[in-house]
Amino acid sequence: MEIAEIKHMLLHALTEESLTERLDQAKSQQEVYGILQELSYFTLSMDEFKQGIEALQKEEA
Repeated sequence: MEIAEIKHMLLHALTEESLTERLDQAKSQQEVYGILQELSYFTLSMDEFKQGIEALQKEEA
């Protein structure tokens, strides 16, 4: 999957209103990943998830 697709899916999942409170309380990337896996459309592997997080962090900088 291309990085643009990964970032799109990740942003969509991270802004899912039904998960906002749980995501805010998550203490690790592993915990966030586990919560996001509950979404039917979230199909990223852990590697893709990490790549997406890194890409989003670089954009913020």
